[in-house]
Amino acid sequence: MVEQEVDVTLTFEEVTGYLGNSATLECDYTISSGQDLPVTVTWKQGDGPRYAEEIFTCTGYTKDDKSCVNAQVTKIQYLNRIQIANSSPSLVFTKVEAEDNHNYWYQVSLEGSNLGEEQVDMKSVVLRVRGGNENPKMHSVTIEANSVGVEGADIQLDCDCTGYHCDDVAWFKGPTNEQHTEYDMVYTRSAGSRPMPTQYVPYGDWKGRATLSGNNLVITGLKKSDAGRYWCEMRNAAMYGIGEVATDAKSTVVEIISENDGNVFTCEGKADGLYSDPYQCNMYYECVMYVKYHRPCPTGTVFAPGHPLYACEHPANVPAPCGTLKNN
Repeated sequence: MVEQEVDVTLTFEEVTGYLGNSATLECDYTISSGQDLPVTVTWKQGDGPRYAEEIFTCTGYTKDDKSCVNAQVTKIQYLNRIQIANSSPSLVFTKVEAEDNHNYWYQVSLEGSNLGEEQVDMKSVVLRVRGGNENPKMHSVTIEANSVGVEGADIQLDCDCTGYHCDDVAWFKGPTNEQHTEYDMVYTRSAGSRPMPTQYVPYGDWKGRATLSGNNLVITGLKKSDAGRYWCEMRNAAMYGIGEVATDAKSTVVEIISENDGNVFTCEGKADGLYSDPYQCNMYYECVMYVKYHRPCPTGTVFAPGHPLYACEHPANVPAPCGTLKNN
C-alpha cells in the first residue's frame, strides 16, 4: 500500500437541484494511514480533471475539526452561494440558479511539501437543475482498484463506462505540479467521423509500451517510474456541444515492485498450469516448462483458479478476494 494515499468518495454522481432552493453535493475522503492529517479541499467545475476550473478552496481541513482554516470562493458567479457543510467537506449551494447545471469535481490533497500524485484524488458529480438547463450526467466511469505491478512485467488497468456512447478515452498520469492542474498524457483514442478513422495515440515514454484493449490500458515492460496515479477519462464524442456533463473520469494507483523484493511470482519448481497473479485479479500466470507467461483476462473478468474450462470468469462466479461468489 502506498503511504498516505488519498481516496475520495461521493454519495451520488448526480444530484437534483431546484431553482431557488438549496442543494448539497455529498462527499467524503480517506487517508490510507488512518491519520487525520490536514488536507486542502478544492471544488472545481468543468470538463474533466485537466480542464476544470476552481470555484472553492478550503485549506487546513481535518475530520476532527470539520472546518477550514481558510475558505474562499474563487469564481464570482458562486459568491455568497456556496460553502462547505457543517459536518463534512460536502459542497452546499444555498440558492440554486439555472446556470448551476454543471459537472463539479471534488478534489482532496494532503498538505505539505514533496507530495506525490498518490496524495491527491478527485471525482465528479453533476448538479442537475430542474427548471434550468437540466442536463443530466451522460455516463459514468468505473476503474479497477489499486494494483501492484512487477518491474519489467506487464500490467492491465481496467476501465469501463456506462451511459451514452462512451466514444473517446484518455489515459493520463498525475497530477505532476503543485497546483494539481497538469498531467502526463499516456494514451488516447479519439472517435473518427467519416472519412477520418478513429485515432489511437501513445505519448512520451509510453510509445511502444502502452496500448488499449477495449478501454483498458495495457503497459508492457514496467519501469519504477511508472508508479503513480492513472486516470481513465471517457467522453461522448457526439455530445461536446452540451458541455462537461458528457465527461467522467476515475483514477487508480499503481505501485511497482522489483524482482528482488522477494514477493514476485516465479515458475521455478512449479508444474505446468495456470496460477493467480497475487497483485492483479485481471491477470494470471501460465507456467510452461518452468517458463513464466503473464496473461490478461478479458475485460470485465477475473482469474478463476481451478475452473475446468476457462482461465477467467465473471467476478460473480469467482470467490473472494477477486470475486463475489459466496462459499456455501
